Amino acid sequence: MVLRALLSLYALTVAANAATADFKLILEENFEGASLNPKIWNIETGKRRDAFNSAEAVDVRDGHLVITTWTNPEGKTLCGFVTTRRKVELVMGKIEARCRFNVLPGTQVAFWAQSQTYGKSGKAAGAPMDGVEIDIMETTGMMKGEYQYALHWGPYGSPTEKHISSKHFAQKVGLEWHTYGVEWDATGYRFSRDGQIIATDVTCPASRAPEFILLTSESNIKSWNGERPAAGYGHKSQSTNLFEVDWVKAWERVSK
Repeated sequence: MVLRALLSLYALTVAANAATADFKLILEENFEGASLNPKIWNIETGKRRDAFNSAEAVDVRDGHLVITTWTNPEGKTLCGFVTTRRKVELVMGKIEARCRFNVLPGTQVAFWAQSQTYGKSGKAAGAPMDGVEIDIMETTGMMKGEYQYALHWGPYGSPTEKHISSKHFAQKVGLEWHTYGVEWDATGYRFSRDGQIIATDVTCPASRAPEFILLTSESNIKSWNGERPAAGYGHKSQSTNLFEVDWVKAWERVSK
């Protein structure tokens, strides 16, 4: 009973601190026009996993960023990998995006943040300065409209230093527009949906490194995200393997 009371008090304190924090808006992207703003966004290209990141998978239309994972006539599966790397980065702040998705087996999509120095120290204990992979909304075709958050720290590939903390949300929300977000500071990470905090994570060290924003799709022939159909996903005009983003906003914490 005492432990439960202390945890409840901690949750209330965190919520109160979050509600009174001062933030400065550093990014408000509504995807107006016919293409991405090159001062904010990169479309990264090249082979990744069992697919290829390509500008052909990325469109801006009707006020939305649309990432379509599809298969071209040569049998290559094309994915979209959109980032603010080296253009917009924030330290101990808040990020939100309004998204919807329809993801097929063999594909995963994510709204996430990452640092350019992730794993640099070679130790999990170095995560505050190295940075953390913050998967704000991550889903696969196997989740059928559900999603998870995940925090990764420590160098990738290390059996002893790599760590992960995550939570799966069972609501089937993919086909609806929802706002997903995270706010982090020295007390932990607070994940939200539609403006309401739905999870707090104090397991992962708080990243103090500059974090950039990613909106991505990835595909494997067979992996944790399921098995890609043998014939692929069809031409872009036919593929229903979609990740749509209405807007993105980012704030940095202002010191009082």
